[in-house]
Amino acid sequence: MDISLSEQVLVLLRGRGPLTVEEIAYYLGRDVREIVEEIQYMEHDKLVTRVKKGLIIKREVFDLTPTGLKETQRTYEKLRGVLEGIIGSINTISNEKLEELLNQYVSLIPLMIILNLVPLELLMLMGLTYC
Repeated sequence: MDISLSEQVLVLLRGRGPLTVEEIAYYLGRDVREIVEEIQYMEHDKLVTRVKKGLIIKREVFDLTPTGLKETQRTYEKLRGVLEGIIGSINTISNEKLEELLNQYVSLIPLMIILNLVPLELLMLMGLTYC
């Protein structure tokens, strides 16, 4: 299952609230130029909107529109489905197969962590430690 960059941005905005392009790029591990280009498409499709945030220093952030929120829910459910599949497989497949399964979704794991979808046990199984 693939989750597009725009879907990742939508889910991130749902989980973190309005963010700058730089913050989005940081959280998703992407280049700022790539995010700027994607945000332009998303604005055109009425998925996100620009807003000013801050009391003294106003900065431009992006937030979900009602259309974006609906689309986000579908993507969020896809992410939950992936995670449930991984968790359901933990005790039924070999370590090698589990590693292959986790490697398929390694780029989505940070997003799942940001959204608090990943249980601590899975992170420990993956060899990640909580600091």
